[in-house]
Amino acid sequence: LHREDLQDSHQLRCMERTVGEIAFQLDRRILASVFQDRVRLYGISVSNITEKINEFSIDCQTNKVNENKRSEMLKRYSDIMNKLCEYGYDPKVHPQFSEYLVNTYGILKERPQPGSNELKSLMDPETLKKTASSAVPADDLKDVLVLLRCLKHLSKEDGKPLFVW
Repeated sequence: LHREDLQDSHQLRCMERTVGEIAFQLDRRILASVFQDRVRLYGISVSNITEKINEFSIDCQTNKVNENKRSEMLKRYSDIMNKLCEYGYDPKVHPQFSEYLVNTYGILKERPQPGSNELKSLMDPETLKKTASSAVPADDLKDVLVLLRCLKHLSKEDGKPLFVW
């Protein structure tokens, strides 16, 4: 390979990781919205969210389901899904698609430096849209853009940047 090819290959890999990061960040936003009292979300994904809601609704001392806690989490899940559906999100498709993107492309290895051009481009939905268009196969682009629209919406709603580390 020529040096230029290595640079292009590295650039493509970074772009792919950015697409994986979009999916990862959206999943984290959804999970944080539903499981508001949990700091760590390991082992929880949007594709297993109802199972985890049931699991986390069990009172450790009584070993019985806390119906209030369960219904609160289910309501938060329903509310966020209803919002995201307005942006094209399909709960039967996109949770697994997000996992596929993260597993296929990975996520960003390092946080960009504050004030860097890299950070600025990661916070710009138009730049992310162009990155996705260049990095993923045409068959996946429509769904990646749905995830990006949803992430953009949640970012506007909660006042946080697109990517939260």
